Amino acid sequence: MVRSQLFAGVTAAALMLGAALPAPSAEIASHRASYTLSLGTARTNSGVAAIEGAMFIEWQEVCDGWTISQRMRFQMLDTDGEKIDNDISFSSWEAKDGLSYRFTLRSARDGEVTETLRGRATLDGPGKGGKALFTEPEGLELDLPVGTLFPTEHTLVLIRGALAGQNLIARLVFDGATADGALEVNAILGARQAPASGNGPRISAELAQSPGWRTRMAFFKAEEKTGAPEYETSLILQENGVGRDYQFEYPEFAIKSKLDLLEPLPKPRC
Repeated sequence: MVRSQLFAGVTAAALMLGAALPAPSAEIASHRASYTLSLGTARTNSGVAAIEGAMFIEWQEVCDGWTISQRMRFQMLDTDGEKIDNDISFSSWEAKDGLSYRFTLRSARDGEVTETLRGRATLDGPGKGGKALFTEPEGLELDLPVGTLFPTEHTLVLIRGALAGQNLIARLVFDGATADGALEVNAILGARQAPASGNGPRISAELAQSPGWRTRMAFFKAEEKTGAPEYETSLILQENGVGRDYQFEYPEFAIKSKLDLLEPLPKPRC
């Protein structure tokens, strides 16, 4: 999956798929995945000495849409030897037409909840704007600009674009993982890569044997057209929607991941 302040982002002029040609079809395979997290790189003055933890993702088709559940639990060790426990959970539902969305985020540090976000969002039609209404914090209402996408639709746009040979795709994306509204996400899609080899016994060969693209995304606040992104993410985005080799890059440090488990989830009986 390609979403949330935890899992993606980027900016640039949007490249539209040619109107004269039909867009290639794309399909996301329902799946469950887990990843080991560790420290990637850290600046000398970052204060971060080590990171240990795990990330869990379930992305499932349901009769009326798609559900995404994500959890990231990790312990950060600073250079003074102090340990900080982080636990971030995110879940969402998105209609198959890409026009309705619900979301919940809970973030805790050392067992104390530091942030809760909850609400729903709607778009007025394909390619149109809309609104996000939060119940936590209560009363927060955000306008969503024309062209905003929700997470699953955004991932499908990336896959269709990659299949069509695009290498730069910029879109406005709202996922409800922050109270900042839609973020501008710039995705750079690299050359097509062969399926991974040497998968372990807990990794579904059926899901893993899908080609993909090395993808790098940067997330910007929509109103900030210059300067550094809020964060960046790189991964191998497979043609079936599975993400491998995530790396989450923040200004002072990066978190890298290793895929440990990948298994299919059943299709809905509608």
